[in-house]
Amino acid sequence: MKNSKILITASTGNVGSPLSKALYKKQIPFTAATRDPEKAMEKFEFETDTVYLDFKDPSGFENALKGKEILFLCGPSATPGAEKLIEPLVEKAIYQDVKHIVFIASYPGIMKMIEKTSLKYTFIKANFFMQNFEMYQTEDIRDRNQMFMPTGKGKAPFIHTRDIGEVAAEVIENPEKFENELIYITGPESLDHFEAAHIFSDVLGRNIIYMNPDDDTYRIVMKERGFSEKYIEAMIAVFGKIRKGQVTQTSDMVEKILGRKAITFREYVEEMREYFS
Repeated sequence: MKNSKILITASTGNVGSPLSKALYKKQIPFTAATRDPEKAMEKFEFETDTVYLDFKDPSGFENALKGKEILFLCGPSATPGAEKLIEPLVEKAIYQDVKHIVFIASYPGIMKMIEKTSLKYTFIKANFFMQNFEMYQTEDIRDRNQMFMPTGKGKAPFIHTRDIGEVAAEVIENPEKFENELIYITGPESLDHFEAAHIFSDVLGRNIIYMNPDDDTYRIVMKERGFSEKYIEAMIAVFGKIRKGQVTQTSDMVEKILGRKAITFREYVEEMREYFS
């Protein structure tokens, strides 16, 4: 795996980890950017090249990008101001040997920044991850038998991060095929949180209720739980996209690219049954 031309940022994250495993399975050499190589190896369950990279420490960007031609860029999750943390890495990539950026298109400003450069790019847009239920709702589902997010009756086509990682691996393997494209990928169905709660109830064998709080109630409860105002407002803005019906559209691009059906929400919950029990 030495002298790889591919750098994977957020390599142990929700998308980076399945992407890394998909590349390893394809026998495509890559370098995992990580703050903790030992932790990365434990999560991957195989060995690969690693290099230190922390979005909050730009001093390491030049070394991480040295000799790399493809940069997989995925910002730090649940981090206020993440867009500003990513900008210096893109700037550094412009002046090094990077030729193609594959970006999980979470931030419009970064997309515009990349489009203005001479770099080739592929944007992968995937709105809401199934794994977000692990990030934001574990205690509510596991301990309180509820979901607590201000999304109202809005629907979202939740996607499994393994599907995202495997799509990204296909793009990295065949970058010219997806050059300067935006790929919109989703799960196979759009669900509201009442429907999601019903699936959780059915699979877990206990009643999970979607509480459907309004924004003010969400603010009060989350503040009582110790979350910062900045974090709470960021979550309200994200969940507001679902409530307002801005992310209902589904796509069949996962099936077109991978040649198989996208993972369903029920399959995800069945996979994570023990975790939420």
